[in-house]
Amino acid sequence: MKKSIICLFALVFLTFFAYAQTETTFVESKPTFIGITLDYGSLLKHAPSLRQIPDAYPSGIGVDWGKLLLTQRAWDFCSCFPKVGINLSYWSFDNPDVLGNGLIAMGYVEPYFRTQKRTNLFFRMGIGGAYLTQPFDEIDNPLNESYSTNLSFALLVGLGINYRLNDKLNLRLAANYNHTSNGGVSTPNKGLNFPSLSLGVNSSLEDVVYPHLKKIGKRQPPEDKERISIAHFSGWSNAAVGDKDKFYVFGFMGKYSRWIGGRSAITGSTELIFDYSRREQIKLDGADASFVQAAALVGHEFWLGRVTFSQELGIYYFNDYRINDDVYQRYGLNYHFKNNLFFGFNLKAHRHVADFFDLRIGYTF
Repeated sequence: MKKSIICLFALVFLTFFAYAQTETTFVESKPTFIGITLDYGSLLKHAPSLRQIPDAYPSGIGVDWGKLLLTQRAWDFCSCFPKVGINLSYWSFDNPDVLGNGLIAMGYVEPYFRTQKRTNLFFRMGIGGAYLTQPFDEIDNPLNESYSTNLSFALLVGLGINYRLNDKLNLRLAANYNHTSNGGVSTPNKGLNFPSLSLGVNSSLEDVVYPHLKKIGKRQPPEDKERISIAHFSGWSNAAVGDKDKFYVFGFMGKYSRWIGGRSAITGSTELIFDYSRREQIKLDGADASFVQAAALVGHEFWLGRVTFSQELGIYYFNDYRINDDVYQRYGLNYHFKNNLFFGFNLKAHRHVADFFDLRIGYTF
């Protein structure tokens, strides 16, 4: 996965942390938790070149450290209490000769809901790094197109149930989606994608008292319910064409956003993309076609103060030389300055395969 998604998760983490650091109307506490997790999953073969590898079922063991932020501002932000922490885990990918093993270190944010109940819900977003033992080698390990460097980025999203045995001890069960990628530093780079079930136990170092607070009612609408934005973006393609694996990409975007309630807005946008890996592919194929692409997108944005987190689905209305699917996804995160300028990161992907990441700068009217 691309560096933009790493920065995106980092800013989400910082947003939650910032909202947990303000004055409270009750006695706040920030108890420390330590724990252990056991994971078992299934490796997805999301590209044709990966289907020659036998089915694999990764398993992992991890240790966990975190602080639960019981603050009024955190509750006001999400009607939840977030835990922030670090997880260190060892993974066997069930195919030591091709896929090897991995050590993953990850920071995470984990909001908890219904904490006044013995059984409560949580979801986890994590980012970090991985050391992987068996990268692709043209001679010694040609089957491993999932990764080609020892060091990779790692991310995780998960949803789970926590059961509180007493004021210290907890049991937890979670469903996670795990991903590693070198961010396009080297190819091949299909990535390791593996959903997993996680069983864990954790304990606080002191008794925890959970506040009984009322759920936040309907939020007040923002002062500006509509936004029109334009942006320029630049990045590097993840494609390998001929003997090259680095290609410049740039483009322009226009977007309309409309607030619909809470912290949510719906969006409609268009973008023009100049991907020079496509130009190289067209040249190698001897075709007479334009490498330019144009697309329309619809999506959703979270408005988190000066931070926006977007998820969009795009379809090309001009795609003269079809190489990828006609439909794709975009995930982005922007920071808005007081002078209407914004800066952000964005990931473009076709299903499970990252296309390119970009840095962008724009203006909001």
